[in-house]
Amino acid sequence: MKRRVLTLATRKGGSGKSTIAVCLAAYWWHKGRRVALIDADPQRSVIRWRDAGTTLADLDCVAADDASIAAVVTNLLDRDFERVVVDTPGFRAPVTDTALEMAGLCLIPVRPSPVDFEVAADEVEMIADLKATGSEGPIAYRFVLSQLVPGSVIARHMRAEMEAAGYSLLKSEAAHRVAYAETALMGSTPTLAQPQSFAATEIAEMAAEVDGYLD
Repeated sequence: MKRRVLTLATRKGGSGKSTIAVCLAAYWWHKGRRVALIDADPQRSVIRWRDAGTTLADLDCVAADDASIAAVVTNLLDRDFERVVVDTPGFRAPVTDTALEMAGLCLIPVRPSPVDFEVAADEVEMIADLKATGSEGPIAYRFVLSQLVPGSVIARHMRAEMEAAGYSLLKSEAAHRVAYAETALMGSTPTLAQPQSFAATEIAEMAAEVDGYLD
């Protein structure tokens, strides 16, 4: 059952974690799959995004915290949701540990900068710590480059450096594009509001790659 759970986790704010969570959930929902989005971040960025308009009003979106996250995920899986996407806080918290424990895949967004890489790498150590204490942790984890300038030297360098260090990355990326902010302002996503945009294509490619791990 945990193969249906996707957890987004990083302790670096502004990494694009919530953006990727909402956009992937909306993509699968638009394709007719039963999707639930869990907002486990105290800032409630995901719920605020959904409530900014009416486009995503019918997308199942549930708040969770340290005490409730396990029960919320279990309930959604028992109700046969095909995808459960969990957005976690931008800091170490018990809710993140539980979301990782229950995940089939953890995506770790990282912007192309040395500081962001160091912070994102801490997530790998956290997963290792969980497993050292007897937790299974996620079945798999992958870094995903976000908020990059496509084809830029720094983006290529970041990917090469991370791969050389032995970290696994998604082939798909989430570039720095106005479409993400524009559609968020109206409570939507590129898939729904700007389906011909580069951003919508990126999300479709990322969803297909993630499906390869979860299906």
